[in-house]
Amino acid sequence: MTSVSTIESRAKMLLEMKPSPVARLRLLRDVLLAPPYREDPQSVSNLVGQSKQVHYLTEDQRVDGGWGAFHSRSKSSSQKIASTEVAVERSISLGLGQDHPVLTRTKEYILSIMRGENRFPDYHEKNDRWETGMRLFLASTLSLIDPLNEELEIDRALWREIAMRTFRSGTYSEQDEIQAHLDLTGASVKNSYLKINNRYSLNILGSKEDLLPPEVEMAIVNWLWQYDEGIGYLEMPLSKEPTLTKPGPLDRWFTSLEMMSRLFCHSVQLMVRQIEWIWGHHDSIGLWDFGPRSTSSTFMPLADDWRSKEQRRIDWSTRVLILASSNLRAQL
Repeated sequence: MTSVSTIESRAKMLLEMKPSPVARLRLLRDVLLAPPYREDPQSVSNLVGQSKQVHYLTEDQRVDGGWGAFHSRSKSSSQKIASTEVAVERSISLGLGQDHPVLTRTKEYILSIMRGENRFPDYHEKNDRWETGMRLFLASTLSLIDPLNEELEIDRALWREIAMRTFRSGTYSEQDEIQAHLDLTGASVKNSYLKINNRYSLNILGSKEDLLPPEVEMAIVNWLWQYDEGIGYLEMPLSKEPTLTKPGPLDRWFTSLEMMSRLFCHSVQLMVRQIEWIWGHHDSIGLWDFGPRSTSSTFMPLADDWRSKEQRRIDWSTRVLILASSNLRAQL
């Protein structure tokens, strides 16, 4: 595995290449940890607000703080941001903090739905899973903006208990999971999106340090790492490197690794081989370009456009360095 100093030297190389304000902010803040490298990170943050990518968010955001659909995807050709979930993920990728006006409005919107003051905007399914699922989508998205928000305590307690019961034998048990939901939510979980590997429950379980006992977190991480379907909604096996020529699966695999690195400290040791595989695909000057972005990606692009192959290479290299840096520092 590479060293922190090597990662930092690549980040400084990128900063010399005139990256977009978003990539510059992410490099300064998330790779170099905001040391004084030629400019104040706060001034870069102010420039981010002028980016076309942030403009797309503000242009589509509605008065209530959402983007129309919440979990489902808008089919409107005039709307660049497909849902509130997508908008929040995109905001975070673009480096916006929870104090940015876009996200402060969204947080209040989500809280208003959780408190029953506003209606969840998507079609309400007529099954025993819907109430649990709707709350799950809301809580997960709130956890991305404000992970320690007190309103999430009820959700953390619920999904912690489901995890404790599902993994009480030391490994995943489908029957224990089914029974946990029968006892706690009344939802029929078998073969549904509520299975505990889904990205939403994982966001909640990883939203607070030490929420899970170490042995339970380790059991979840080990199970996910060997599970062929990977993280629910991303559907990529974590331990198997993707095909480089398929943008969608490649992006979902990167997103899966980024989630695990961010949420569960026990995942970093299992991720070493995958980080080394990514690192090994650098070009002759030590940077990365994994090709065109997936149309469903919420991470890319960071630059205003990718007509310049140089900007695409900077964006991909920034993504690689953020992941490698977070994973390596967690091991130190």
